[in-house]
Amino acid sequence: MSDYSYSKEISQTNFQLGELGKERIRKMLTKIFEAYNPKVKDEIFDSFCEDFYDLARDLQTSNERIWRMIITDMLFSYDERGFLESQTTDNKIKRKQFAIIANVIIGKLRKNN
Repeated sequence: MSDYSYSKEISQTNFQLGELGKERIRKMLTKIFEAYNPKVKDEIFDSFCEDFYDLARDLQTSNERIWRMIITDMLFSYDERGFLESQTTDNKIKRKQFAIIANVIIGKLRKNN
């Protein structure tokens, strides 16, 4: 256990991003939020897609853990502002839901998807 380094672990979980386009991201997020709870409210969904596109375009890393943390943080930020339709107020449950959504998004962002 003395050789364990979290920073080494972070640097070992890279993936290749596929092409990022606004329409691809919109379609991807539409399918994901149809299947998972919580959902981004309809009136804010376009803004969420635009924010996510800007994030994906500007984020200069292919590190999976960093992507997962940022996506989860983005979801929490939208939740705090009341832009998500959620059936729970328990942050432990939300954290698990957001982690699942982040994993699905990362899977969809991979080059082969």
